Amino acid sequence: MNRNDKIINRNMIIGWILIAGILLIAYFGEYMKGTRSLEYILMFYAATILPPAFCTIRYTRNPDDKNLRYCILVGYFIMYAFVLITGSTMMVFTYILPMLSLMVLYHRPKLTLAMGVITVILNIAYDVRLYLEGKINLENSKDVEIQMALLCLCFGFLYSASKLYDEISRKNEAYMAEIEEKNRQIQRVTLQTITTIANIIDAKDEYTKGHSQRVAEYSSAIAREMGYTEQQVQNIKYIGLLHDIGKIGIPDTILNKPTGLTEAEFNIMKQHVEIGGNILKDNKMIEHLDEGARYHHERYDGSGYNRGLKGEEIPEIARIIGVVDAYDAMTSNRIYRKRLTDDDVINEIEKGSGTQFDPKITEIFVRLLRRKKIDLLSPDASPAVSSGIEEQSAKLLRDIIDINNSRNSRNDELDYLTDAYNRKAGENYIRQMLELSDGLLILVDVINIRETNSRYGFVVGDRLIRMVASALAEFNEKMITVRFDGDQFLCFISGIKDEAEAENQMTDMHRTVTAAIRENSNFDINNICIGAVLSSMVGREYNDLIISADKALYYMKQIKKSGWYIFRTSDIKRDEKQNISKHDLDQLINSIKRQSAYEGTYNVDYPEFIKIYDFIRNVGLRNHHDVQVILLSLCANDEKNTTVEERDKAMHYLEKAIDTSLRKVDIMMRFSSTQCIIFLMNLSDEQIQIVTNRIMNMFYKIYDNKNMLLSYDVADINASSENTVDQ
Repeated sequence: MNRNDKIINRNMIIGWILIAGILLIAYFGEYMKGTRSLEYILMFYAATILPPAFCTIRYTRNPDDKNLRYCILVGYFIMYAFVLITGSTMMVFTYILPMLSLMVLYHRPKLTLAMGVITVILNIAYDVRLYLEGKINLENSKDVEIQMALLCLCFGFLYSASKLYDEISRKNEAYMAEIEEKNRQIQRVTLQTITTIANIIDAKDEYTKGHSQRVAEYSSAIAREMGYTEQQVQNIKYIGLLHDIGKIGIPDTILNKPTGLTEAEFNIMKQHVEIGGNILKDNKMIEHLDEGARYHHERYDGSGYNRGLKGEEIPEIARIIGVVDAYDAMTSNRIYRKRLTDDDVINEIEKGSGTQFDPKITEIFVRLLRRKKIDLLSPDASPAVSSGIEEQSAKLLRDIIDINNSRNSRNDELDYLTDAYNRKAGENYIRQMLELSDGLLILVDVINIRETNSRYGFVVGDRLIRMVASALAEFNEKMITVRFDGDQFLCFISGIKDEAEAENQMTDMHRTVTAAIRENSNFDINNICIGAVLSSMVGREYNDLIISADKALYYMKQIKKSGWYIFRTSDIKRDEKQNISKHDLDQLINSIKRQSAYEGTYNVDYPEFIKIYDFIRNVGLRNHHDVQVILLSLCANDEKNTTVEERDKAMHYLEKAIDTSLRKVDIMMRFSSTQCIIFLMNLSDEQIQIVTNRIMNMFYKIYDNKNMLLSYDVADINASSENTVDQ
């Protein structure tokens, strides 16, 4: 019996009660007119009310009762027969017609035929009685003929309609059965696909083979014990199979590390719940599919990750998976320990009730364990693979994921020379870490690496780079180390917010790296410059941090001094982007002016600038020429979405535009990662304007991306800084 039959039964009863109600009112009117006795009315009411009341009670108890249709028809015939036998008019036979309008709902031709035969027999018996009583003769037999013809026509048409309706209904049922079979096939494919994904995920972690399958089986056992429907139990099985799907985004070296994870590695590992939740959140085939992946590491007391949910805030599905996930971990062997005994496992689970686990679910699970209603599956446990389309789809999915995994293997994340993360992978991990907490971003530069390569050969230069990488790796196990460029390393230490702590880290890092070079090399020690920035000071936007760390590193390189420098917000005292270049230019000019007060002595932070100034000043004094300085600055329209690569590309085009536009006697040098300095001699304001316009036109001609904007500022090196022009 399906939902459609239930609705038909309900509509038949409603229609019957409506017909009975109309008859009750009509016969009560006859009683009031005195044409019917009270005894007759009571008998009529009994025949009219009791059958539908009985059928209504039966319907409320079991709306899907397949035999209810027969009770309805028998009950109506009881009422109809009573009216027909006791009727006082030839039109009483028409009382059967309202039921005919409802009978078509059943679309049962045989039932309609049987009802028609019984109705005709009852009406023939009624006509015979009237004939014997002398109420029918040749003069009024026409009414009887019309009566019989009308009944035969009505039931004949009803039979034809029922047969047609039944044929359509049977075709629909066959079609629906085919759809249901297709759905079951899709479910089998879905289960096999999900199982394949789960097996591939487990295969990434050599210590958890079959983990997802076991979690799925244990979770479904708990759900069934809790009174879930079979469909819900099946859904929980799917959810359990995919609860660790986020591990597909975690490096194999972290998943398969035989020892404990460092804090940085564990922070990356924790991301698998969010990765999994985001992968599954848009799936509509299985309800709450993402909840198992996203919340199964939340704890009942709120100490879990990543959302810190507690108690009933955690979805029940996730609470179930959380218990069995821990159970499977304790009952599985690891390289560093063997599985716990059954008693120890139960004790540990009970100990975690109310803190790590939901007490209600814990009680149910422990009860199942004690009663041996949960069989411990072997590591190789997996469902049998179906034949046909299910196996083909699963094989195709395995091939696709295997190809994808081979392209995204751990080797693709490492720099071939140093075994540090390559730039792409390292930046990705640092961005993830910044989403979780503040930290210290560091750029380490090996100065004069080109001189080393030229003097000793590239083999020695590569050895030096490997020494630095090895020293950084040993310096702090919490630190992410990235080979950022040929002679530069990018590092990130999570959790550092205090400047004093950052200074201690920089001091120790510089000492460690220089000591490693001194102890393991026979050639001159190259200077190690380090620039760093705290996200607690600048913000957690990666691009902003890189630029700030680069400025700090550039400062150290300019003074040609081995050491470190931490970027501070006080280094840039400006509120608007358009004031950046003006501020930097003022600083430079004022610094040079302060040093130029001492003849023959130039002890400043920017020795290259001073050397150039010394040369230009002598030329200018000898020829009575003024010296002008132009600072060209690049600024991004969208800081958050502008990559370091895009800034480097724009800077390359700026240098090219400057080189094309200047005279041979003019001097250009890079001031920072986004700024260039030009020294000009004895040009008028109009001529300076021509030069700057030429540079800007050439830059925008060869640089097709308009995201980076170019601005410039001009200062006379012999004038006061207050006369600096901001363009």
